[in-house]
Amino acid sequence: MKLYQRIFIFLIFILSISLSRAQDTGFSVQGVVQDHTKQGLRGVNIFVENTKIKTQTDQNGNFRISYKKGEAVLIFSLDGYKKLRRKMNFSSEGSPVSIQLIADQAAVEEVIVHGKGKVKALQDGAFTVNAIDVAKLANTTADLNQVLNRTTGIKVRQQGGIGSNYNFSINGMSGKAVKFFIDGVPLEMLGKGVDLSTLPVNMADRVEIYKGVVPIHLSTDAMGGAVNIITPGSSRNYLDAGISVGSFNTQRINLNGQFKDDKTGVILRINSFYNHSDNNYLMKDMKIWNAAKNEYEFRNLKRFNDRYQSVFGMAEVGVENKSWADSFFVGMSQSLFDKQIQTGSNQEVVYGGVKQNGEAYNYFMKYKKANLFNDRLDVNVYAGFSKSVQKATDTLMRKYSWDGSFEPSATSEKGGRSIIMQHEDRLYSQVGATYRITEHHKLIFNYVLDYLKNTTFNQLEERKEDVPPAKMTKQILSMAYQQDFFNKHWTNIFFGKYYSVGLQKMVFDPVTRTDYPAKDNFSNWGYGFATTVRITRELGIKGSFERSYRLVEPQEIFGDGVAVTSNMNLKPETSNNVNVGLYYNHHWGQHAFRIEGAGYIRDTKDFIYTVPNLYNSTFKYENLSNIFTRGLEGEVSYQYKRLLNVLMNVSYNKAYDNTKFANNSEDVVSATYKKDVPNQPWLFGNMNVSIGKDDWLQRDSRVELYYGLQMTEWFYKNWKSYGNPQNIPVIPRQTLHNIGISYSMKNGRYNLAFDVTNLSDALAYDNFKLQKQGRAFYIKFRYLLK
Repeated sequence: MKLYQRIFIFLIFILSISLSRAQDTGFSVQGVVQDHTKQGLRGVNIFVENTKIKTQTDQNGNFRISYKKGEAVLIFSLDGYKKLRRKMNFSSEGSPVSIQLIADQAAVEEVIVHGKGKVKALQDGAFTVNAIDVAKLANTTADLNQVLNRTTGIKVRQQGGIGSNYNFSINGMSGKAVKFFIDGVPLEMLGKGVDLSTLPVNMADRVEIYKGVVPIHLSTDAMGGAVNIITPGSSRNYLDAGISVGSFNTQRINLNGQFKDDKTGVILRINSFYNHSDNNYLMKDMKIWNAAKNEYEFRNLKRFNDRYQSVFGMAEVGVENKSWADSFFVGMSQSLFDKQIQTGSNQEVVYGGVKQNGEAYNYFMKYKKANLFNDRLDVNVYAGFSKSVQKATDTLMRKYSWDGSFEPSATSEKGGRSIIMQHEDRLYSQVGATYRITEHHKLIFNYVLDYLKNTTFNQLEERKEDVPPAKMTKQILSMAYQQDFFNKHWTNIFFGKYYSVGLQKMVFDPVTRTDYPAKDNFSNWGYGFATTVRITRELGIKGSFERSYRLVEPQEIFGDGVAVTSNMNLKPETSNNVNVGLYYNHHWGQHAFRIEGAGYIRDTKDFIYTVPNLYNSTFKYENLSNIFTRGLEGEVSYQYKRLLNVLMNVSYNKAYDNTKFANNSEDVVSATYKKDVPNQPWLFGNMNVSIGKDDWLQRDSRVELYYGLQMTEWFYKNWKSYGNPQNIPVIPRQTLHNIGISYSMKNGRYNLAFDVTNLSDALAYDNFKLQKQGRAFYIKFRYLLK
């Protein structure tokens, strides 16, 4: 029995026992909260009076709250509705109750169909942010990358199928300039087998995408923005299991759940998933040598060395709502991945035996406590340690073609026979605090210590004991002052960040032709502000500025042993980021309309970007002296009841090289001066339409149809100024259509979904004009028990 099978059987066993115990011994009240039209209300806060026990309703208005046996008063509250108190009887066999909230006419203009939630609050805040309610998409077969790729200003370009490397861009800034977090913790702590292309949507409640300026509670050196995945924070018991199968032998399984023991208050949480895909989609018009005809011909052939699989399991145990802690959890996770490498930055170069695998362990502690020191101070602490090892194998002395045939070669497939081992130990800790000076003024502090030790060597030539490790220590101290005026109609946030990085690395000496240890240190202050003015109940404007620094990342300087080669001379980059935007909401009856627009400028020095190596099919990171980026984006959304949702967005982004003189000279003008940065889309947009109907085929059911359109305008693959302008490679315009249907029964307990991506089977390209998969079919079953 394989390891991932053992893990899933163990998790299912633990959760089954836990949920059985919860249903046998728990004393609870469950039911639904609705408005006057009998529509379920999401996000209703429910409290047991005179206690800290609380919960929230789900997207359909359903809730379950546990307490000791007997009678107690429940309080139901939601912005835009009058608060309701209701005496309830907690028992093990109580019938579901139905609660109806009455609209508060004094605040009714604040309601967006189902009330103002966290997503809208973020969108109306001072920072430029996309907030996506992922819980509504939990029944789809899409991964988080596909979900985020539909949003304004976001472009995700993947080199192949599931598990392949991808380029994630926010407002034209990509690579390591964009940071990824899960509940405020760097996603890298969970291992390379965990990223946006492998995480199931069921693991996220919402996703926050900050553009340009990032709030200090993330305390990061992100310069292009940050993505923060927020997992469900409910204290109720639940089991969420899903399985998806589809084209290219794709299988995705996820199992998430929580059990709370009412007597002790101990909570057990489990998150896990498994991904597998052969990624053997068709490559169209590939150049193949025909020996019989003694000429090249173009054929459609399947990928044959691109299988990917990964498994992840995380368990945490802790308590909530105690006198000494609002939340305290300890836990651990393990991830494993195994992937074949079909090609690199140039799809004319084909690999038949290159592969990579690895595993990672993570141990962590999380602590939160609010309302200390006369209800003025909130504290948040995280500490984690991860240990990972990756192995990249390139030992076959062959040269492959796309039909799977090969010829003997004097070198290995990537040019140097190797088994590259990478051992990484990482310690990450974060301390955050918020102090409320008065009701409308507060101070925010955050400190991050991030230490990493990397040992990379070729197992065929070296031993780990003989290779000095490279070390990196990052420290980021952030401070902010927030002020609210005129009943929060005007909010200002002023902040400063201190960046420090110490790097100990091996540097090649061209004179002695040997490596020698060297140290490199960098520190500086960044600063900025964000402001938003709510002109009317419906209209608001916002703006932000930041002088930021982006420190180098381990993969950029050390490489990854497969697709990325090292560059020990890489320097940190700095940027001045400016964002302006406006939003307008309008509601009439059951209709809701929202429009958003934003503009931005990024003036970046020592810009870090990816370039293909000339002698093999790999990438490396380099510095450009100065890159200037400007752009506009807009989004329009419309909602009618729970029946119709329409969202359209468009993004325009122009980035050009603003370095006038080449190689630090004073008279030689650079050939790329004022030319557009290549391999970067400059115009793209999306349209998403969904139509849903409740209780159509049977009671407590919902059917929903979905259509998505994605358009990307043509763009240059290489610098426009290099070579004959008529022969510069171009990535052509792409238009992709996606459709889907989902059906839920028993108030969302049983769910089925069917999706078709790239419906027209269009020829589509991605990073460096690498072909993407054609038409694909996926089906998913999801079981949700609350």
